[in-house]
Amino acid sequence: MLYKNLISSNDTKYQNLSDIARITMGQSPKGETYNDDKIGLPLLNGATDFRNSISPSKWTSDPRKIARPGEYVFGVRATIGLTTKIFKEYAIGRGTGSAKPISNIFDEYLFFALEDLFDYYANLGSGTVYINISKSDFDSFKVILPIKDQFLVDFHKTVQPLFNLIFNNNAEIQKLSELRDCLLPKLLPGEISINQATK
Repeated sequence: MLYKNLISSNDTKYQNLSDIARITMGQSPKGETYNDDKIGLPLLNGATDFRNSISPSKWTSDPRKIARPGEYVFGVRATIGLTTKIFKEYAIGRGTGSAKPISNIFDEYLFFALEDLFDYYANLGSGTVYINISKSDFDSFKVILPIKDQFLVDFHKTVQPLFNLIFNNNAEIQKLSELRDCLLPKLLPGEISINQATK
């Protein structure tokens, strides 16, 4: 609601998305570097790897493009969007992109701008079999910004605590999911006891 109110006011201007964020498009590593042994970096190949939570199915020992903590990742081919903030390094494949705000005051605003972009391309590609968003599509996408920077600062200060709460909860869920995946294979065959697992 705050975002919609901000962009619908009269004191706004249009700028390119590249003016507020640095976009990185993923690149698939060589097939022989893929592994299930968690060697190297976890690989986000497309939106299916972070649909509800970050859940990479493969790792790569030779990442070509890397998304870093604090950046947003999203799907750019077929399934687009599902914008998710990450809290550790990931390799990103060609079905994934990442965005880093050029300043902290754009952080939360960037999330909503990306959602607008994906809505636009989803509607534009309605009825087509395959949607593929290029880097130039991202960079040239027009975002609505308040003319006065103070409005962005106020928006950032208001929304940041809510985002932090959501992201911290998601990060905790991710840690618990990883712990579950690590312990269950050992608990089921009796390699360790519940008492040992809870220590």
